Amino acid sequence: MGGGNLHLGVKNGRFQLGLIACGWLLMAGGCKSGFIFQEQIVRTDDLLVVPGPFRPTVMRVHPLTHTEMSADGEAVIILHVELKDLWGDTVKGVGQLQVQLRKQSATSVVGNRGTRWDVDLRDIEINVSYFDSATRTYRIVIGGLPGWLGDSVKNQDEGGVEGAQVRVLFRTSKADGEAVVLQDEYVMR
Repeated sequence: MGGGNLHLGVKNGRFQLGLIACGWLLMAGGCKSGFIFQEQIVRTDDLLVVPGPFRPTVMRVHPLTHTEMSADGEAVIILHVELKDLWGDTVKGVGQLQVQLRKQSATSVVGNRGTRWDVDLRDIEINVSYFDSATRTYRIVIGGLPGWLGDSVKNQDEGGVEGAQVRVLFRTSKADGEAVVLQDEYVMR
């Protein structure tokens, strides 16, 4: 009945040894756990690149988008497009960007000169040239604006830009090669 050593016996000793062994296995296995995603470049029939897990899933026309006069006196739109992945982080994307411009609350035929511009972001060098690291957006300067918007930009000081609706489509693909179109609209003020 004294306070001597407690004898665990053979069964309890094996149990403790088993616990210690399991602990070591879990610790060793923990060092190897996790997933490593390998980026692969695979092109589909229409030359879209199949991205990895950090592909764009959301696109927005960023509020930095505005109109201004260029150095040579031409009215331009400075378009900022932001792409985000599944986790909401800003990413670069590979695909085709289409910009459509319409007079706000008016119908305009898409495809008329001055209402639609295409930017091919499948070429990596072109893609990188449009990406603005400071804003983490694609910064695209669009000239050749239709007269109604060009005149409005030139007269900005006299009452602001006449409302124009910019619609942007970004055609990319999922990891399995399925085509995806992301889109957003922005009203210029």
